[in-house]
Amino acid sequence: MREAMRMACLLAAFCLMLSTPMACLAAERDIYTYTVTISAGNQGVLSIEDGVSISVDGGGDYAISLEDGGALVRITGLTAANHVRFLNSAASVGEGSKYYVKGIRMAGRDDSLDLAYFQVERDQDYVVAYGIRGDMVQYTVHYEDEAGRELYPPQTYYGNVGDRPVVAYLYVEGYQPQAYNLTRTLQSDASKNVFTFVYRPIATGEPGGGTEGPGGGGAEEPGGGAGEEGAGGGATPGGGTAPGDAGAGADADPGGAATPEGGAGADAPDEGGAPDEDMGENNTPLDGAEPEGDDGPENLVNLDDGDTPLAGLNPEGDGTVAGANSRLRRNTWIAAGIGLVAIIALLAGAYAYRRMRKARGAEAKDSGEKG
Repeated sequence: MREAMRMACLLAAFCLMLSTPMACLAAERDIYTYTVTISAGNQGVLSIEDGVSISVDGGGDYAISLEDGGALVRITGLTAANHVRFLNSAASVGEGSKYYVKGIRMAGRDDSLDLAYFQVERDQDYVVAYGIRGDMVQYTVHYEDEAGRELYPPQTYYGNVGDRPVVAYLYVEGYQPQAYNLTRTLQSDASKNVFTFVYRPIATGEPGGGTEGPGGGGAEEPGGGAGEEGAGGGATPGGGTAPGDAGAGADADPGGAATPEGGAGADAPDEGGAPDEDMGENNTPLDGAEPEGDDGPENLVNLDDGDTPLAGLNPEGDGTVAGANSRLRRNTWIAAGIGLVAIIALLAGAYAYRRMRKARGAEAKDSGEKG
């Protein structure tokens, strides 16, 4: 009877050891949330009114608040399933300012720009980066499907020649982009400063589908927001905003080209449609071949390196929701493996203990018989 009770206690201990790592992982996902702050810095202010320029993908119980009259945006309740998006149109500078918006960088750093669309991995603090106006040039961001059809109106921004802006994709339900971020060096010829996000339909069951992946549960479509006065180097969703003077108003033509003097030029020619020299129309590979292994968006594509829109995709790379899910699966398997090893070790110990008891019993019996 005592042996049976002892074995029952050992079995209960095995089950507890197996379930504890799982419970810890689940509790960690439920308890730990993160906060991301974006500071406007000293040269401008932030806005979240359009619901797109600063937005969160991945769903969940998060909250976005504007503080100190636009000096700070605070996003709370975030988890590793969330991504944060920043468009330059979120920040504006005063009319006549010598500064323009370049992007964002991690607080405390004074180097290159950080990703405009990034995964939440911890409490993170960012600050808007500004540049001084010099040889200003226009660059245009397109959002198209593989056939070249527009999924969003093109967005127009401004920067200095030689800048390397990083632009974020916009969520399109039922579609997956080739990358979450694009970058390239601005040239004096505006027709070469084209960033094209190419989207493909998501097949049923394909990673990134639904509304809970990157882009899911998130931003409203751009196109209805009014321009911020004095937006520096930014563009309001749906209309171009020129640096310096007042931005496009609510009645601006969606996708209209911006002029350096300010506002949206509805009849201005499209300067951002020319393809790159080494790429075919819509920035797709000239041979039209679809590379293998394109299971999900790449985190960052540098168009200066000749990266093609649908090449080298990495579904489990750092900074993606797929990557976070992969790490979670890996940690779960590790926890299960530890529990299994513990069970085997305890069972082996119990078996050895029983064998030792039997051997001692046999020795005592032999000793009694000899005595």
